[in-house]
Parts: sequence; structure tokens; C-alpha cells
Amino acid sequence: MDIDMSATRQQMLETAERLNQQMADGIPFTWETLEQALNTVTEQDDKGIHGWICYFAAFYQLTTGNQEGCLHYLDESVRCLLGTDQEHHVARVYNMIGIVAHMQNNLSLAMEQYDKALDYTEKYDDKMVHSIVLSNMSDAYYLIGAYERAVQCHAECIREFEQADDNSTYSRINFRKMLAEYGCCLLHLHMDDEAEKVLCKLEETGQSEEVIRETRLGVNVFLAHLAERNGDRKKAEEHVRTAVMALEDMTQVSSEYDSIQNLLQYVEKIGKPEQIEEVLNCLEPKAAIEQNKSLLLQLLSLRMRYCSSRMTPEEFKQSADTFFHLKDSWELTENSQVMYMMELRKRLQAAEEEQKEQERKRNRLLYQADHDELTGLYNKRSLNRYLEDVFEDCLLNEKELGILFLDIDHFKQLNDRYGHGRGDEGICAVADTLKKCFPEDYVARYGGDEFLVVMTGRDREYAEEHARQLCMGIRECEIPNEDSSVEPWLTISVGGVCAIPKEPNRVWDFLSAADKTLYDQKNEQKGKVRFYVGEGQYL
Repeated sequence: MDIDMSATRQQMLETAERLNQQMADGIPFTWETLEQALNTVTEQDDKGIHGWICYFAAFYQLTTGNQEGCLHYLDESVRCLLGTDQEHHVARVYNMIGIVAHMQNNLSLAMEQYDKALDYTEKYDDKMVHSIVLSNMSDAYYLIGAYERAVQCHAECIREFEQADDNSTYSRINFRKMLAEYGCCLLHLHMDDEAEKVLCKLEETGQSEEVIRETRLGVNVFLAHLAERNGDRKKAEEHVRTAVMALEDMTQVSSEYDSIQNLLQYVEKIGKPEQIEEVLNCLEPKAAIEQNKSLLLQLLSLRMRYCSSRMTPEEFKQSADTFFHLKDSWELTENSQVMYMMELRKRLQAAEEEQKEQERKRNRLLYQADHDELTGLYNKRSLNRYLEDVFEDCLLNEKELGILFLDIDHFKQLNDRYGHGRGDEGICAVADTLKKCFPEDYVARYGGDEFLVVMTGRDREYAEEHARQLCMGIRECEIPNEDSSVEPWLTISVGGVCAIPKEPNRVWDFLSAADKTLYDQKNEQKGKVRFYVGEGQYL
């Protein structure tokens, strides 16, 4: 049965991996494929893998201009991914939520989601997604005119992309778009020499027809800015025409939001009505089809400001009426979108809090399984695992292994005279003193009033000195034990061994040596420290 379940899960993973590879290769999804995948791997089958597939469904919705559908699947994706072995994909989900907020011009919310995405990339050391998120953050900085911050983000993520050496189509397209955005930022800061270096990188990476085609808009906008800076207006106009041609070939333009903003910024700066009109005539129908009201308002505003001389009074009036009607409609839509995004944020925060609480509970259970409830020291269960591992390490690397066995003198008399509460007090006092004397060593409660210290790479002088400090520290606690034959307060006895393990030694030889040494010391005189000497039957 376990074999069958494992095979089924492997098939689910393969389904998700195929979709991921399809995205990486730049092959468009069909909704039929995604719907089949969602039905094949349901939340009941495997919550994490289902959440990953929901991410691809969200990506499809975004590329087809359905932001509401995109957010719906992103919501499902985060809820399902959290707390599973697929949680590392949450970074990609938060990044996409940021992109949607970015496209809605809600940059503060976008930055919040990008920050969440970065948290997860750092948690799972996902350098590639970290670079993509940084690139999106830099675009947001660019839009608000924080060019220096944008340049810093771009420079960091470009370095990460180059170090990752990912040659997938998806990554190379993202890299060239990033370079183009970076170049525009540099020109805004008058860092022309650095912008020329970006040009060289673009030429080096433009070796695939598909990659060149998919990045034609952003790259030509940058080249137009660069040519204008170099005083070559004719060349700049050629690049603008190429950028417009790239726009004409696109079925969906919302995903190129930042490149479009750069293009509009350029033509507005130049201020040539015929050039502005050419760009507007290309963009307006596409924005209308996608019902991108924010972009449409921006385009109509530009048309009325810069192309009014080419319009009849009736055309201008019609544009103005359309603008104000669209503005009222957009404000209602925007309010609705803001409310939706706020609700989405609340749901995601609730899901994260629930996941954190589950994680805290798991950590508490793991801690309780390995630690003694009364003292907080490691317990015998944990000790046995640790001893096997540390013994093998010392044996292979010829390191000294030290073990101290200790117990409380006349512990039964302490409990009988003062009650178990005082007994617990004594046990806790020993535990606390052990933590102070051996802060970097392994300390465990072996059971009852018995404790164990394990030291690696420590010589016998260290072990003896700290054992004596431990005995003194317990005395200084001055916990009364009037029935003790040693002193009228709590004391301990310690038996220790310190040596480099050699074949055929086993860890139990060391434990037996420490235990016998403690036994011999207690028979002779309690409240003292004794170390095992000689080869004997144990070592």
C-alpha cells in the first residue's frame, strides 16, 4: 500500500513538474490542461502539490488579463502550500500577488507582498526567485522615481541571475527584460557609461529568436532612451517604431506594464504628437479588450493633453466624456479591487498565523520528545541517539570523548525528610548549575537524580576542573539536606572518564567506566570527583 501511495504521489509531482517546465520553456498553457491537472491532483490527494498547480492556474489567469481569477487561485495556492513540503513555492505566489497589486498601481501593497516573497526566498535559499522579486521591487521603485533604490535592486538581482546560470527560456526572457529596465534607471541617474555596459550585455544575450521576440518591447524602449541621450533622434524614433510593432504583435499587454510605462514616459518627454498618437492608437484597443481601466485613463489623458490639436472639437469632447465616464467607473472598480486585496491580505495573514501556530505546536512536541520536562535538559531518549553519533565521530577523527556520570548524595533521605517538592528543587538546582558549568557541552538528565555530561574535544584537565566547579556550585546553592552523611546541604558525587576511543571500544564501554567510577567514589567518599584511570575491562 505504501508503494502504491508513493507511486501515486510521484505521478502528481511529475504533473506539477511538467507544468513548471512548460512555464520555464515559455510554452503557453491552455485552460484545459490546467483544469485537468487541478482535477487530477485535488487538495484531498495532496494539498501541497495542488497548491503548486493552483499557482500555474493563477499565472494563466494573469496572462489572459483576468486579475480577479488570478487572485482567486493565488489565495488557494498560499492556503494549500503553507506547512507542506511544497511551501518553498509560496515565494512565487506572493511575488505574483505583488505583481497584480503593482498592475493596479497599488505600489504600497505590492511592496508588502514582495517583502513577504523575499522572506520565503531567504528561508528556502531560492536565489532565482529572489532575483525575480528584486527585479519587480526595482520596477516599483522606478515608477515612483526612486531611481537609486531601483538601480541597487537591479544590480543585485542581475548578479544573482548571472551566478545562477539558468539557461531556460523563461529565465533568459526575464533577464533581458531586467537588463532593459536597469538600463533605463541608469540613464535617469545619468550613469551613461554603465548604461552602455547594459547594451553590451543585451547584445551578448540576444542569441535566441524567441528570447529576442519576447523582449523586443522593453529592449527597444531602453535603446530609444539611450539613442536620445546620445543625440541620435532618428535612431531613437526607429526604436520607438520597433517597440510599437512589438506592441501590435501582443495579444495581452498588461504583463508588460513597466515597459509600457517607460515607452509612454519617453514619448511624453519628446512631445511629438504624431509619435504619441501612434503609440496610443496601438495601445488603446488592447487596453480596452483587457478592460485595463487604469491604463486606458492614462492613455486618454495623454491623448487629450498632447493630441488635442489633431482632434476636432467633437472628437475632443467625446474623448473628455469617455475619460470622465471611465474615471467614475474606474474609481468604483478600484475601490472594489482594494477591498478584495485587503480581504485577500487578511486571509493570507490568517493562513500564515495558523501555519505558524501549527509549527510552534510541532516544535513544542519535538522539544518535549527530546527534553526532560522538569529540568529542560536533554532526556535519556535523546542522549542515546547523541552518544552513538558522537562516539563514531570521536573514533573516526581521534578526538577525546569525556563523560561525567553524577547523582545527588542521599537523595532518598532528602525526599523523605523534606518531601518531593524539595527533591525537585534539588534536581533543578543541579540542572541549572550544570548548564552554567558546561554551557557548550551536552548535558542530560539520565533519570531520577542521575545526570550525564558528554564532552568532545576536551582534555581531562578541562573535564576535572569543570567537574570540581560543578560540585562547588551545588554546595553554594545551600539546599538543606540534614540527613546527609556528607554535609548538611545538597551535594553530588561525580564519576568521569576522558579518552580517545579506539577499536574495539564502544560507547557503552565509556558509560560503564564512568558509572563504575561514580560507584567506587560513592562507596569510598561521597561529594567528590573521581576519574577512571588505566585500561581495565572498560577501556
